[in-house]
Amino acid sequence: MANRSVLSSSAIGRTLGVFRHKPFLLFWVGAFISNTGNWTENAAQSWAVTNQTIGNPHQGLMVEILQFADFCPVLLFALLAGVISDRVNRKTWLIVLQSLACALGAGLALAAFLGKATPWVVISFTFLEGMVWALNGPVFLAIVPGLVPRDELGSALALNSVQFNMARFCGPMLAAVIIGAMGVSGAFALNALTFVPLLIVLLVAIPNTTVPIRAAKSSIGSDIREGLKFVWSSPGTRRLTIMSLVFMFLTAPLQGLLPVFAQTVLKGGPTLFGLMLSAIGLGSILGAFLLSWIPSYYPRHHLIPLAMCIFAAIGLCFSFSKLPILSLAILVASGAFWLLSLNPTNTANQLLATDANRGRVLSVMLLAQQGGMPLGHLFAGFLTHYMSAPWVLRVMLGTLLILMPFFLIHREPAIDNMPRRQMGKMNLREAIWEAITAHSHNPSYPSEISVEKTNARS
Repeated sequence: MANRSVLSSSAIGRTLGVFRHKPFLLFWVGAFISNTGNWTENAAQSWAVTNQTIGNPHQGLMVEILQFADFCPVLLFALLAGVISDRVNRKTWLIVLQSLACALGAGLALAAFLGKATPWVVISFTFLEGMVWALNGPVFLAIVPGLVPRDELGSALALNSVQFNMARFCGPMLAAVIIGAMGVSGAFALNALTFVPLLIVLLVAIPNTTVPIRAAKSSIGSDIREGLKFVWSSPGTRRLTIMSLVFMFLTAPLQGLLPVFAQTVLKGGPTLFGLMLSAIGLGSILGAFLLSWIPSYYPRHHLIPLAMCIFAAIGLCFSFSKLPILSLAILVASGAFWLLSLNPTNTANQLLATDANRGRVLSVMLLAQQGGMPLGHLFAGFLTHYMSAPWVLRVMLGTLLILMPFFLIHREPAIDNMPRRQMGKMNLREAIWEAITAHSHNPSYPSEISVEKTNARS
């Protein structure tokens, strides 16, 4: 037990050691403040639409349309955003996008103060902000490798996930307090103000980052095709893209229908809804620390599909809960396995990409993840016409729980840049045990029956 504690402390220490790089530290703090505002606004938007459609038979559909408006722009602009990210000065482009998002946040706050924030006005602002975030996604992710050495990139991305999910934890709680005291207009105003620290950091602390001039000589269409070809022809990125698309599509209603669960299933108000969102964020923070406990030999091509399977099972449990306390506990667990599903996916994509095509590779990942989600929201909204919110969750997450074991049994080692190995013949029990434990990758696995191993955490 002592050795395990030392190893865990060492892993956490190595991760936190990335903060010695001052540009990354300042970027991390600025992003945390800004993301806290974003999650505050996100919760306020959901509550504004839900609260104004009480008694409306299309309430569930309106809530899912809001979520669709938030993520739909990714379907339209993600690939173009990746090309732009690989061509421009990333620092300057990020400043432009963050400034636009700040202006839109201020506009929504003004509309709310004037009493004009009707459901369709909120949805319209959400769509416009979604356009900015679609363009922002690849460049925001692509700038991180320029702030830390490559061998510390995994730790930097893990810390980015921690700050994002800390914001996911704090933002909804702030929203619950502010909505109760000032209404949704106060939450919208706070979001606009939280862009300022990140803009200051980008202006004074982040180095200029550019890409090879070669990337700007080809046409946009050619660059998009090149990025898609790289992702689809590489077994690792192809499998990650497929799993991400399936996962995000089928898990969309767990968050999209949360305000409906809070109001109609659990009989709560904005405080409970804020706590439910924060519970997912808290779980994601715990998941980041749980990630540091996973042995270094345990490969991502085992971890990702296993975490997705467990997430589906946890979500199904949530759909049956009628008690707020139990629901919050289940959401904490779901947040942990949400992070264990997506953080290793994002890290693997970053490591498989090259510096020249990083923006385009990440844009395809974002298209699969954030593009699959709005389609899932629309489908869930359609299902709400025929069944209750809990049954929508059961249908979609039940489907995920049926599909994901296929990816767990038929794994793709290229996710970890590993060669495909020839394992000895296994019965079903042994195959399941190997899929869950990855024991053949353990250095202590008997060498006479082991095959060539490659460190999956390189």
